[in-house]
Amino acid sequence: MYKINPKNAFQKVAIALVLAFLITSCSKKVLSPEMQKLQSQEELLELNTKLNKLNLSLEKELENVKKLVADVNKANEKASESAEEAKKLSSDLSKNPGDSRLAKKAERASRRAASDAKKARKLNDELADANDDVQDYQKEISSTQSTLSDLSSKIDFVPNQ
Repeated sequence: MYKINPKNAFQKVAIALVLAFLITSCSKKVLSPEMQKLQSQEELLELNTKLNKLNLSLEKELENVKKLVADVNKANEKASESAEEAKKLSSDLSKNPGDSRLAKKAERASRRAASDAKKARKLNDELADANDDVQDYQKEISSTQSTLSDLSSKIDFVPNQ
């Protein structure tokens, strides 16, 4: 007569349970079409919220760019005027090399011109960074809009039961 080993039987049952668990946990969960539609609509709302936030950020950045453009124009004008003044004083000094008062004026004017040019360069760099940010926002907005339109078309094609 055949004798069943209880230890062997327990191992077989344990292995069968583990396999059953793995198969059910790894299988794709089947959702009803209505549930899929609701989940897609939820994702659509989240993307719309993200798009609105991006649009707000873009508008703020565009206002910042507008302000920076005005500041850059003023700084460039000031740097140009300072450079012209330094050039004029330097020219006057070359005509009269012994004038120490004129030499001090020319030196101050050249320092001012260098300082103004540095400020103008810094503002131009800030403007370039702000323009890069605007482009990044526009790219992200475009990407989000295309994702939204794809998702919207998927929601329209989910069959109803």
